[in-house]
Amino acid sequence: MAKPFNRPHLFMRQQPDTASFTAPGSGGGGTRSKARDRAAHGALLKAEFEAALPPEQDGARAFRFEFESEPGFALELESLESERKGIELLNVRRAGDTTLATVLIPRDKLRHFLGIFEDYLTKTRGTKNNPANKSLVESISHVRRASVRSLWTDPEARFPSGGAAFWWEVWLRGNQRAADAFKVSARQAGLTVSQRPLLFVDRAVLNLHATVLQISHLLERDELIAELREAKTSTAEFLALTPFEQVGWVNNLLERVQAPPLDGPSVCILDTGVNRGHRLLGLALPPSSVLTVDSRWGTDDHHGHGTEMAGLALYGDLGPVLISNTHVPLRHQLESVKLFPGPGDTHVPEVYGAVTQEAAARAQVQSPGLTRTFCMAVTSPDGHEKGVPSSWSSAVDGLAFGSADGERRLMCISAGNINRDHFLLYPNGNLTELVRDPGQAWNAITVGAYADRDALTEPELAGWKPIAAMGGLCPSSPTSLVWESDWPIKPDIVMPGGNAVVDPEGTTCDFASSLSLLTTYFRPIARQFSTSGETSAATALAARLAARLHAEYPRLWPESVRALLVHSAEWTQEMRRALPQKKGGKGERKTKKKGEYRKLLRMYGHGVPDEAAACFSADDALTLMGQYEIQPYGLHPTKKGQIVTRDMHLHALPWPGDVLRDLGETEVELRVTLSYFIEPLPGDRGYAQNQRHRYASHGLRFELKTATESLDEFKVRINKAARAEDETATSKSDSDQWLFGSDIRSAGSIHSDRWRGTAVDLASKGFLAIYPTVGWWKERPRLGRGETRTRYALVVSIRTPRVDTDIYTPVAIQLGIPVLV
Repeated sequence: MAKPFNRPHLFMRQQPDTASFTAPGSGGGGTRSKARDRAAHGALLKAEFEAALPPEQDGARAFRFEFESEPGFALELESLESERKGIELLNVRRAGDTTLATVLIPRDKLRHFLGIFEDYLTKTRGTKNNPANKSLVESISHVRRASVRSLWTDPEARFPSGGAAFWWEVWLRGNQRAADAFKVSARQAGLTVSQRPLLFVDRAVLNLHATVLQISHLLERDELIAELREAKTSTAEFLALTPFEQVGWVNNLLERVQAPPLDGPSVCILDTGVNRGHRLLGLALPPSSVLTVDSRWGTDDHHGHGTEMAGLALYGDLGPVLISNTHVPLRHQLESVKLFPGPGDTHVPEVYGAVTQEAAARAQVQSPGLTRTFCMAVTSPDGHEKGVPSSWSSAVDGLAFGSADGERRLMCISAGNINRDHFLLYPNGNLTELVRDPGQAWNAITVGAYADRDALTEPELAGWKPIAAMGGLCPSSPTSLVWESDWPIKPDIVMPGGNAVVDPEGTTCDFASSLSLLTTYFRPIARQFSTSGETSAATALAARLAARLHAEYPRLWPESVRALLVHSAEWTQEMRRALPQKKGGKGERKTKKKGEYRKLLRMYGHGVPDEAAACFSADDALTLMGQYEIQPYGLHPTKKGQIVTRDMHLHALPWPGDVLRDLGETEVELRVTLSYFIEPLPGDRGYAQNQRHRYASHGLRFELKTATESLDEFKVRINKAARAEDETATSKSDSDQWLFGSDIRSAGSIHSDRWRGTAVDLASKGFLAIYPTVGWWKERPRLGRGETRTRYALVVSIRTPRVDTDIYTPVAIQLGIPVLV
């Protein structure tokens, strides 16, 4: 019988050893390019560039050019840019198997590219007498002056058609000064522009209302615009169904509720507002914590969604709480910031990332010392970004990292909901319906939903059936299956989201009260309760669990709470049915293909968090935690200005060695979760195609010493892995014994995996390394982040599920922690 989770997690008190990596030498190969006829190709590109040159009377200071690759070949992006000459790569796009890059060239540097083409035609380099600039020139198929479409980095099919005005998301080169200058320029052109810029390290984002022609005219005289995208809209789904109980039930519950401590953690609801007049909410939501982004909107909940979220974030599903008749001590409070105007209000649509930042800032200013979890279940209508960072998701990443103020934040974000019309395709429709913006944020806990109920009780729905099996994917929950593997695994976790039903003919789908979660209604004068479900409900429940973890361990970082949520998650049996099963030794069911585990991760994340396991350890399921700082990069010791990989942390884990050796060949499970926040550098300039324009500031990875290698051999292996440009080198690690392996678990900024093997092998492993991989802090030294220190949380657990063994007490004694019996 499994032992109860009733002991506090143990914290690794000792600091890890810090080792510096050997400085790597220069190297790397060129871009693979199509074989060219030198004379013909050089003459073509030179002629195309000359034809695209502006007339002498054009007074602009800089001009945009578009470079196109040969289909199936890559552009040499590094060589298209020259910071010294002021030549800047603005964006990189894909059109089928062709790469397109837009480059800004100052007027006085136009001869730079003409010189490159002329040298290619007339000069040779090296012992092989290759044409000068061969790698760059032969990677280019065509060159032309850039158009409005050259700056459009959303899917081509979404480019506005016709002559009607359209809300554009405009990405600007620079920061606040660029945004201020652009607003002046736009207003001089008679165009409407949003007020609040969304600011990143070297980009500012605003919304602009203009036609394609007006944008084209603006480009002729404005050198600030780097990218154009579609302005985001919100389609949060609001459920307001029939009441479940009456005022008497509320009175009964209020007699049993204990108000939360004033200095306790908080869940901050970023939504449509919250009605604190509901008596179940008012005791945990002070008047001073009911805020709004714009005072003209008021703070009231105009639609009901925010109040529904608040009820779930505070109590969880209200149904079981109402009928329990037990004491209900609340351990966290609520905050509310209204994100949207009420119906009928007219306003210029702001950049949602900027609005989200403003909302978070207002909560921070109002209660600066409060530990809070942000909860946001509003998303864009679809997932056309396919995991690519947007302004909104980048803003979420920036908030979590604390780009503006150094304050780290825990963000729970909805994965978004699939339209009800697509439920008939379940579950195949979920495989191609993608996580909605901003759910692709690297640093956020993106929450999907699973079906947690299937008992349909409404008489009027006789003959209807639940769509999803218990424990399966909620019919409305999207996935990230078709994202490229470079983008994070989303959702991170799944939480209860109810279920949906289909009629006997299999032609109509709907929701049912009995398959939904019960929560608070925003107009308590009319009724007390409402129903909720899908990923909105799931996100509120995730934020509630995060706040409860903060209450249990007040000193935990946001990175650590995020790690515990993922670390405690398990797939349900219904989720595991997606794995191809094969009978293995002793009747166990095993799968051989790690790609199938990737599929499960992209559908369900790491599964459903277990609150008991997230909060506590058991005798046979020990969890160790640590919070550390690391400096990923530093200055090269001899090469001035060059940034190189710097620190590796080596953790000597306090294994219960004697106990494990006594267990011999007994199978045990080790789970490791590494969580950290990256600083985003958004703007589609090629991302992983081009090291200098990566989105993530840095990456961290973990490796465990194998049972057969010495500590020195382990250090050498990690040093090689950290220096590998492809980020996949793990030498002779025991990756086959890990559930996912390094290739699958390395996506994003939280990495969790499980090792299964014998207890005696685990006893010999004892050392775990945390080491950095490449990021823009290293590859873009001019941005001044090369020597930045950053944080990470590490969670390690050992389970001995098939034996009655206490592995908790020996480790606690080793750490000097008193053991309470």
